[in-house]
Amino acid sequence: MSTINADASMMKAQEYSAKKAVPVILLLFLLCLVIDNSFKIVSVDMAKDFHISATVVSWQATLAGLVVGIGAVVYAALADSISIRKLFAVGIILICVGSVMGYIFQHSFLLVVISRIIQTAGLASAETLYVIFVTKHLPANEQRKFLGLSTSSFALSQLIGALTGGFVSTYFHWTTLFLLPLVTLFTLPFILKYLPKEEGKNSNIDVLGLFLVGSIAASLILYITNFNWIYLLLFIVATILFLAYISKNSKAFIGISFFQNKRFISLLGVAFVIYSVQLAYIFLFPFLIEKIYGLQLDTVSLLLIPGYIAATIVGALSGKIAKVLGNKQCITIAMSLIIVSLLLGGFFVKTSVVVFVISMILFSSSFAFMYAPLLDSCICTIEKEKTGTAIGFYNLTLNIAMSIGVAYTAAMMDHPAMRKNFLGIISNVDASVFSNILFVLVLITLFSLSLYWGLVGRKETK
Repeated sequence: MSTINADASMMKAQEYSAKKAVPVILLLFLLCLVIDNSFKIVSVDMAKDFHISATVVSWQATLAGLVVGIGAVVYAALADSISIRKLFAVGIILICVGSVMGYIFQHSFLLVVISRIIQTAGLASAETLYVIFVTKHLPANEQRKFLGLSTSSFALSQLIGALTGGFVSTYFHWTTLFLLPLVTLFTLPFILKYLPKEEGKNSNIDVLGLFLVGSIAASLILYITNFNWIYLLLFIVATILFLAYISKNSKAFIGISFFQNKRFISLLGVAFVIYSVQLAYIFLFPFLIEKIYGLQLDTVSLLLIPGYIAATIVGALSGKIAKVLGNKQCITIAMSLIIVSLLLGGFFVKTSVVVFVISMILFSSSFAFMYAPLLDSCICTIEKEKTGTAIGFYNLTLNIAMSIGVAYTAAMMDHPAMRKNFLGIISNVDASVFSNILFVLVLITLFSLSLYWGLVGRKETK
């Protein structure tokens, strides 16, 4: 009897310690997202300082996105064999090493990109490990509450990240952003104190599978950047090798059965196309506002606030609305509003910054509205025991898509063809470039909507 009571007391003590760790981990999670988002807005100043094109400067964002996506899968796999406590410590060390390197070697763009890759390898740990920690160490009846906090933190980080990047870049220098991540060191003593020391279990990381996915994404980004057929050939070869590998290897991080599920792969394709548009517009936004309206990054970041606030509110309500309307209606409405927001910017590019505030409110809210219904539609096609793997690959796909969106937007900004006034409604050359890009994003969104209705929507009931 005393043994049972002792075990119960020990479990309560562990639960109490785990709850004390949550605020610290959540703070680290928020800090990591803020750091990542703050670097997304400073591409304008970075391009000016290094005298490089939008295509070249986009690499600091595209490669970071790839590392976040692949890193999430790696940390999830490592969490089975290494304690979460140690993984958080490694993540913080990588963040600080990459940040210090970036500040020291700030005069070399190549070293800045390498520093960002190291930094992002650490940042990728927070989101994945927070979710794993909550589901592993907290009572089932409280997990939803703490997972909900991660969603709110993500929305909040976009707002704080935009403001941080804009104001630091304007009033100090964008390289100062490399010093801010060092505050994550203050969370390390609390993580080491409150997180449990777990015993490791044997587990394998599919290094080759993840390498092939990275090769597919990198070769596609390189092809989009300069349309060299060699990169297209590499992309085709890497795709064939990846499909052959996962069909023969039972220990691959994702099985071939996922790609034999027509509904899952169709929805994954829809998500890939539409989410490339999300970061494409966000990457374009500061360049557009600075070039057309002559505003500095601190003001640009303020213009993003209404959109992020609206996205936070809509995202919180999207699950309840989807239950009433159904996934199909929500996805269709969201994509239609994305088209409206982009057309608004495309037609009235030189009218007023107010147009772009309204455009970004519609744009950000629509993506927040679509996230839960699209993910739910995707996961509904998968057996329950494979849901974790499906979500991991889904998020990896979104990160790759967003990186590719930045790459093709940067390539269009530098392409001479975009300087032509296709519709005959804008005389200014710079305005024509941005207007044309927004119209291309409209076409990509229309393609995604058509893909959804053709492959999934017309067959889906409420």
